Order: sequence, then C-alpha cells, then structure tokens
Amino acid sequence: MALLRAAASLPILLLKLSPRANELTPRDALLTPKGSIRNYAFLEKLCEDLATAGCPACYLAERHGEGRRDFYFTTQDVAGFEQIARMAAEAFAFPLILEQHSLAAVAPLILPAEAIGDLNLEIAPDARIRPTRFEFWGAEPALKKLCAELEKRGYRFLSFEAFSRELRMAKNVPIDGEGFGAVLKEIVPLARSLQCSYCGTETVEGRDQFLLTRPLPERYAGASRVGLLRRIFGRS
Repeated sequence: MALLRAAASLPILLLKLSPRANELTPRDALLTPKGSIRNYAFLEKLCEDLATAGCPACYLAERHGEGRRDFYFTTQDVAGFEQIARMAAEAFAFPLILEQHSLAAVAPLILPAEAIGDLNLEIAPDARIRPTRFEFWGAEPALKKLCAELEKRGYRFLSFEAFSRELRMAKNVPIDGEGFGAVLKEIVPLARSLQCSYCGTETVEGRDQFLLTRPLPERYAGASRVGLLRRIFGRS
C-alpha cells in the first residue's frame, strides 16, 4: 500500500503494445504463447533498462484484453521513462502507444476494490458500480446455504468447484470505500455464520485473514450503516 499511496500523486503511464497478427488466436483474438513471450521479454528489458538508467519508475500492474497486454507504470520522470520505453519497444519491433493517466482514473481497472477506498481515491461516477466476483470456501452443504442467502441479496451464481470447495458468485456493487466496505461487512460475517470463509477477493490482505481459525478482522465484523445497506441491497 505504501507504493500505491506514493503513486496516487504521480502520473500513471499506460503502455499499449500492438501484437503481430500471427500472435493472436483466430477465434477470440487472445495472445498466443509466442505473443505472450514477446510481451514479457519487452517488459523484462524495459525494467532492466530503467534500472540501468536510474530512472525513478515502478511497475504497477498489467491488464489483458482487446487483443493485447497492457502494462502500467508510475514514474517521477515521464520524459525519461518514455524515451527508454520507446527504445525497448523498438528493440522488439513493437508499435507502442503510451498514455498518461491518474491513479484514480485507472484504479477501477487495476486495483482491488478495497484498495480504492483505503487510498481515498475519487472514482468517476460512471465507474463506481462494477461487476465483481466473490469467492467463498467451505463444505458443500454450507456453501449451498450461503449461495441461497446471497441469491436473496441479488448475487448471481457463477460456479461451484467440488474439488477445491469454492463457491463463486457475482454482483454489480459499488467500489468506492464506503460502498464496498458495506458490501464486505454484509457478506463476510454471513459466510462465517454458516461456517464458510470469504476467499478475500478484491481485498488488500487476501484470503488468510478470513480463515475460520482466526478472529474476524474488526473492519469486517458487521455493518454499521443500515441506511447504506438498504440502498445497496434493496431492502425495505
């Protein structure tokens, strides 16, 4: 989180690499293994070149889609970073598009929803509701009960994996700090009451904090904003 707090006041650079036609699968335009290898070779060279040049930059995230893999960096030296990035792209014959954004603008795409609230980022109104997947672990009978309870609250069943004992649900939920916090305060205690554990999807600390052998962290212990929950879950 310290890195992200620093990045909140710095420019975020989005690197879009255009793959070759033969590096995409014909059916769904995803990168082939060969295309992925060339992408990561570029990333490795870029990081090495940045370190050699002493450029104050840090890799943040990557995102897949639209027939390519995008990389996100933050830096205090935009001009220096761009020069190094373009040279690395040329070394691999990559056409490169470089865009500059704020962390708040790209946060809904690359950050866990909980981190957005922890960083107090102002998210654009049209990005504050996001389709989000939630995963839970437990015994099959308990997960079936949990699934039924979540469906009453507007969640949609995605899948159940008997081998891993994981239930996956989805819902469009708010990803601002207050809104997503209220979502977690509803579903985390609900899961625990049925002897299931939340798998930590979209949280900063991940799944271990929700193990049934551990006390539930106070921030998830229960909802305190009844009015907000009624708005989120449509209760009367």
